[in-house]
Amino acid sequence: MPKFHLDGDEIEVSPGTTILQAALERNLAVPHYCYHPKLTIVGNCRICLVEVEKAPKLMIACSTVVNDGMVVRTGSPRVLEARRGVMEFLLINHPLDCPICDQAGECLLQEYAVLHGSGVSRFQEEKVKKNKRVVIGPHVLLDEERCILCTRCIRFCQEITGTHEIDLFDRGDRTTIGTFPGRPLENLYSGNVVDICPVGALTSREFRFRSRVWFLKSTPSVCPGCARGCNIWVDTADEQVARLRPRVNEEVNGHWMCDIGRNGFESVNSPDRLLTPLVRREDTLTPSPWLEAVKRSAAGLLRIFQEQGGEAIGWIVSGRLTNEEAFLVGRISSEVLDGSRIIVLDHCEGEDDALLLRRDRTPNRRGVNDLCLGNGGQQMKPAALVSSLKDGSLRALIVLGEDLLEMPQLEGMTRAILAGLDLLVVHDQFLTGTGEVAHVVLPAASFVEIDGTYRNFEGRVQAVRAAKRAPGAGQAGWMFLSLLGKALEADFSYATSQEITRALGAAAPERAAGEGGAG
Repeated sequence: MPKFHLDGDEIEVSPGTTILQAALERNLAVPHYCYHPKLTIVGNCRICLVEVEKAPKLMIACSTVVNDGMVVRTGSPRVLEARRGVMEFLLINHPLDCPICDQAGECLLQEYAVLHGSGVSRFQEEKVKKNKRVVIGPHVLLDEERCILCTRCIRFCQEITGTHEIDLFDRGDRTTIGTFPGRPLENLYSGNVVDICPVGALTSREFRFRSRVWFLKSTPSVCPGCARGCNIWVDTADEQVARLRPRVNEEVNGHWMCDIGRNGFESVNSPDRLLTPLVRREDTLTPSPWLEAVKRSAAGLLRIFQEQGGEAIGWIVSGRLTNEEAFLVGRISSEVLDGSRIIVLDHCEGEDDALLLRRDRTPNRRGVNDLCLGNGGQQMKPAALVSSLKDGSLRALIVLGEDLLEMPQLEGMTRAILAGLDLLVVHDQFLTGTGEVAHVVLPAASFVEIDGTYRNFEGRVQAVRAAKRAPGAGQAGWMFLSLLGKALEADFSYATSQEITRALGAAAPERAAGEGGAG
């Protein structure tokens, strides 16, 4: 374990640690552009220069490995002068785009120009002009003039995705990054090059000009796009989701997320969201207060349960439910409507990829299976569901966030079959085809509007946090199920999702904690 002195402090580090890594671990603000902890070190931006005692010249901290007895100074007069020179060089041809650049507010070039620049420009010649607003992929725009050639994006496509779409072209001050002819940047992780770009050269086509970053509120949460459960930041402004970004978790997704999860939030901002409960009166769905809609649902379920037993009642759920919602479904199914059957529908596409994306496109199928079916619930296969609806043995359905008319595994399902039910209750964000023939429709909150937990395919339980309010009278599934349980005279007294989480932990601690631990 080598020991060295860093700005006067003696530090012990692991063998192979670089000066920059040691400094960043101790929150020393050594500036850097090209260095990224998950990419190879190239040492081409030169802004991380430091002074090493007995060395004839300044050394770049990102590639200089610590040796025992080394003495390093990160803020000496020589270092500060060199940084000013590097900043002046980087800004020679850089356009003054800050007022119109999406990276403004989170741009390292802006920050380092203030902290380490001279504040004046000696450059009198005309700047080199390059192409602006170049579409290099379905999700990414390139502004060549802003690029400082740190090559992070190139290394990402070489080392992380292995797709090699981006490279350097031309020479000298005409050098630019770009894509090869006929090979746009369209891998499933292309949005990450925007995240790791330290300046405004690469911007997101979806986020472009949507909001200034200082107006955004960032909430930590979990991506619902697949069973991986990537950790994310949900950035909102004016009760609208502006973007999703990866949140570093080395145990789950590292620094990355896929484009499917990144751009899978637009339905949340849709003006077509269901805003109020609807109850069927004289063959027409009409607005209703929440409690009236819940009481009507409960009365219908109790009537069918008393007349035909729990086998005549079915629950339609998917891995999109939180653990808390699945726990309540399991409790109602086994304790109140004993014998009612649960159908867990799949949302699978293709195969698992080599990086993050899973073929199971739900974030909590493992948790739902354990908590709905492992708590005494009776499982029904999708084919048996359609058969039971056709022969009349299933007379009531509670559908949570699914459109049964759009599920390919429910072959033979029709509106007429659903319309023939004695009771059809739907909880969803939109008035789907299933909702149009329902007796009761309740507005649901989306994944950015709920609190709860997901259990990913590895068994890790992770917290989901509400980033905004649901529009209109939308409510989370746990709220609907809690109200329904009370109306069915179950022993439910939950006022928050956290209370359900604690009850879940008390009832099934191994399922609440998960094999991977809470994240």
